[in-house]
Amino acid sequence: MDKTIQYTKTSSKDEAYEAVKQAITPETIEKFKVSAQLDYQDANKKILAKGKGFELKIDFMDDSVGMDLSLSFMLKPFRAKILEGLEKQLVRIV
Repeated sequence: MDKTIQYTKTSSKDEAYEAVKQAITPETIEKFKVSAQLDYQDANKKILAKGKGFELKIDFMDDSVGMDLSLSFMLKPFRAKILEGLEKQLVRIV
């Protein structure tokens, strides 16, 4: 996992998954001028986002949410900034 965030505003992985699912939508991602396909896996409590040059996996565990981010060579210099931005968004939700 690239980043793990403990739940503070939600009390379970089900509650956290639903909160993030409501907050992270294709419309939300378009605000960042990025095109991505979102795959909500309700049974596994995972969200996958794939776009040109990146893949993000958000995995909901019993007490925390984990993120894995894969970037193309051209986007690697922005890795820390992207993870920081994602973390800020998730901390506000979970």
